Amino acid sequence: MSGLYGSISLDDGETWPFRRLISDDGPGRQVTMTDAIPFTLGASNAEPGGYLSVSQSKDGVINLISSRNHYAFNLAWLREKPPALPGGR
Repeated sequence: MSGLYGSISLDDGETWPFRRLISDDGPGRQVTMTDAIPFTLGASNAEPGGYLSVSQSKDGVINLISSRNHYAFNLAWLREKPPALPGGR
């Protein structure tokens, strides 16, 4: 697995029990970023990086802006275990 991920700590950063790739959990496919550079997005790959800014709105939606894309999710999604990868990986 590689790429941009989110993590949650419930003990002021001592441990990080929740960690998840920021992706749609779908099959791998080429996605073009705003700078026209493609990357593979899928269950085992997320955006390779960029400059980041994140905020949580009053309705609980976490908005993550990279130098390439915008992602929106909530804490419940981040805490969910991602689906199993094809082939049990």
